[in-house]
Amino acid sequence: MEQENEKIIIVKGRLKAQANNLFGQFIIIFNNDKKLIESFHGVISSYSDLFEFEPHNSWDKYQEKITDAKWKGNYNLNMTNALNDLIKNLATDKNFTSLLFDNAFNYDYENLEANLSDLMNRIIHDKTLLLESTIQEITPDEYRDVINQRNKPKEEAEPAKMGNDYNLEEDAVILPVKAILSPVKGKPIFELKIGDKIMVKILSVSDRANYYIDSFNLREDDKIRPLPAEVIDIKSGKGKNDPVEILTLIEEGLYGKIVEDEKQVKLRIFNPAVDTMDIKTIKPSMRPGIQPHKQKAGFSRGTITMIVVLGVILAVFVTLILLSW
Repeated sequence: MEQENEKIIIVKGRLKAQANNLFGQFIIIFNNDKKLIESFHGVISSYSDLFEFEPHNSWDKYQEKITDAKWKGNYNLNMTNALNDLIKNLATDKNFTSLLFDNAFNYDYENLEANLSDLMNRIIHDKTLLLESTIQEITPDEYRDVINQRNKPKEEAEPAKMGNDYNLEEDAVILPVKAILSPVKGKPIFELKIGDKIMVKILSVSDRANYYIDSFNLREDDKIRPLPAEVIDIKSGKGKNDPVEILTLIEEGLYGKIVEDEKQVKLRIFNPAVDTMDIKTIKPSMRPGIQPHKQKAGFSRGTITMIVVLGVILAVFVTLILLSW
């Protein structure tokens, strides 16, 4: 039977500051061994639907609700950043975090909500602030199962449609790629920005994809090594279950498209100190020993021109011979 200290304690809460027309949600996950804050997620918005989602919902659903609000842009950026920065800074204060942990561990809702209200009012400044919280205990195995499920690689199947709907150059090539995940040090996908360089893996699902895998020398035994790519476009539907589409630039004329269903994952950012790649700047189709992915049947325009010129020269030569007779 598991001991009490093996349980993971999670505090979920919602707040309403009527005078400032602000509503929010937050979730605090404690490290029980050290009585420290393991992670914190919070969002503050002017939309009241945040307050309608009750804290008794499971911690993973609660976390998803916060992330979904950020994805949709339905939040106050300045207040949300201020709240997250405040918790991040206070997380290093062992006295403060130990106090909150003890409140949660002992199910002391009165003192827990009083301390949390005092904390929230450091940035909201609203005497009418209403705060409600719920404490949830889960086992480490239950916590790991949720995290592993989020980070579980999706089936490596090429999307049915990989069309050029990004206003790219006419001969642009878009390959299906998968983002490399980094659950600990990675960047949350909802914080990804245009210009970020992430590590991706080309999916071996077509002859064209395999061509580029081989041209970049990425195949190693039975594995495919990742390569860096720059984020140039991010699309996310408004629906809760809509996937996120990320378009990346691998090299000139070559793009990688990521379709990610899970909005909680963290992506591995390219680190030039450890992520070394031997990708040449020339296009793969120009590399010796490798046939380009697109070959037009028949002769090239230059070859046809040479044939015509030789034909004309031959005709003139024959004509001169006949006239000399």
